Amino acid sequence: MRKMLLSFSIALLSLHSSAIACPCSEITVPPAPTSTSSYEEGLKFTETTQYRREFTNAINSAKKFCTNYKREHPGENNLAVVSDIDETLLDNRPHFRLHPVRSWDVFDQWVKESKAPVLKPTYELLKWCRQEGFAVFLITGRPEPDRKPTIINLVKDQVSYDGLYLRDHHGGPPAEEYKTAVRKQIEQMGFKIVMNIGDQFSDLAGGYALDCEKLPNKMYFIK
Repeated sequence: MRKMLLSFSIALLSLHSSAIACPCSEITVPPAPTSTSSYEEGLKFTETTQYRREFTNAINSAKKFCTNYKREHPGENNLAVVSDIDETLLDNRPHFRLHPVRSWDVFDQWVKESKAPVLKPTYELLKWCRQEGFAVFLITGRPEPDRKPTIINLVKDQVSYDGLYLRDHHGGPPAEEYKTAVRKQIEQMGFKIVMNIGDQFSDLAGGYALDCEKLPNKMYFIK
């Protein structure tokens, strides 16, 4: 979650925020929303039955795809699952509820406190994936200086993973370009990414994964 190319608006909500399953090669990042709706509305949405249903359905779909792939490809090794962190695995709503005016400097302080809880459906999915022999790689837009507090947070929440990728610094290329390059690197190491999950289209676009699950997020949009 970085400053560059970030919009807090939440127009075209059904397009930008709903859970979507699709091969990653078919995912594209839509234009940034143009509405002036506040992210507080998106935060309220996360308390609804619709949000919980969309989130859970997307995670269940990811698990089903991974299960079917393993059954149809017995003996295939070096399978992997990729996950975003913020609003996909870690839940920043405790911070957002206390800060109605968004500030990434303040958010960075929250990150350094290492106390974001997990989003349980994603946590359970990744735990299951590792038990089934999938490698789990986490790709986040957090900058490299946040590596230590991020690891501390993940350890506190008992999240197991095989690789953690952060940006070199604030700014840099768009999220889509950065995350695509990391997935390419993972595949060049000999892994096949079966599933990629994230709350932003930019988490998913660019290929290098057989299937994707877009989790709902109406709070913000990252290009």
